[in-house]
Amino acid sequence: MIHSARERCAAFELAWSLRAEGRLLRLEYAIEAFEELYVWDRLWDHDRARRRVPDPFGVYRFVRDGSLRLVFAQAPHPPDVLPEEIYEPLCSRILAGETHRRTVPIALPVDEYSSLARDVGSRTVVEEVSRVVLVLGHRPRSTMARDPAPPPYETAERAGYVVHDPALLVSSMDVDGLPVKRRTGDIARFALPGEPGPVRTSRRR
Repeated sequence: MIHSARERCAAFELAWSLRAEGRLLRLEYAIEAFEELYVWDRLWDHDRARRRVPDPFGVYRFVRDGSLRLVFAQAPHPPDVLPEEIYEPLCSRILAGETHRRTVPIALPVDEYSSLARDVGSRTVVEEVSRVVLVLGHRPRSTMARDPAPPPYETAERAGYVVHDPALLVSSMDVDGLPVKRRTGDIARFALPGEPGPVRTSRRR
């Protein structure tokens, strides 16, 4: 079964969907830009040689308040903990009139994961959620004083662009009992605008 949603704002229109195929959940999205736009969907990691590589999980995932939150934005910092590396997402550029499309495969049940909570082997409990929330960081070029650039010594094609202070677009859809693996240990969970957060510790069983 496919679930889909659509959102429109002044700078772009977002269409996204979820489709379960066996043990995979496919997140698909298309962003049509009405003006030059930068979106925070270039999550990254390091390989063993400390070279920047795409994050193998593709999107951050948090279980909170009966929902699964799929996040293309900065992962929340644990309270009172200063991470050694921040892993601020880099941006894809979409020119006016272009449509940016991408598919992110997600293993089922869905693991909670962020750049600041990488141990997917930690203890979990399997639950079902009935709602999925997509969070997309974005910023139009018209709001910036200068053109964005890639990180030093890297290309935009390989790494993406460095952009700060994005706005967040939040879209949600109802789903049919999607299985997730919620961590029973400490993890800072993404808070939506207006919510207290981050929530760090889940229920323990």
